[in-house]
Amino acid sequence: MAITIVAQSLGTKYVLDAAALDRLRGTLRTGGLVVHPTDTVYGLGADPFQREAVDRVFAAKGRPRDQPISIALAEPADVFRYGIKSAIAEAFCTKNLPGPFTVVLRATRDAPAPVVATDGRIAIRVPAHPIPRLLAKAYGPITSTSANLHGRPSPVTCVEAHEQLGDRVDVYLDGGPTPLGGESTVVDLSGDRPKVLRQGVLPTGA
Repeated sequence: MAITIVAQSLGTKYVLDAAALDRLRGTLRTGGLVVHPTDTVYGLGADPFQREAVDRVFAAKGRPRDQPISIALAEPADVFRYGIKSAIAEAFCTKNLPGPFTVVLRATRDAPAPVVATDGRIAIRVPAHPIPRLLAKAYGPITSTSANLHGRPSPVTCVEAHEQLGDRVDVYLDGGPTPLGGESTVVDLSGDRPKVLRQGVLPTGA
């Protein structure tokens, strides 16, 4: 049965005690699934280097395998460890990350193979939210896909995520409603010029 951990909000920060963080790391380490808030919608996190864990993500969502999922990282500087750097990509990431964008790049040799698309590209997020960045810093890259059933609305609260995924998930981390309440904008930076693949929510002033 899934458990729920409540992250206490302190303005723009959240408090997770050591026991809760250890539980989350242990869940990810053993191939489990963690639902957590991001700046956009609630995400479904797993270890992207474990193929069985990634398989569980696809199964929990009912997502077709030909629709790859992204990863979340702690810092913008981490992006080019897993995606190949170009002048265009570096300029975009410097300006827009952390933020509500998913960038698509050619994968490096260090990229987690289970989430690299058949065309050799990988989708990467650095959310402007402390919780996924804390998880990625404490554990390493985690998958970053909306915590919904395929074809259903992306959840902006933990309750909405639980209603859709139920006990397919091991741990729900409740951090309250997501700040932006909409999906990330997906930008392909793998070519000669940026290409918007999905227009999502934008931060105030963008």
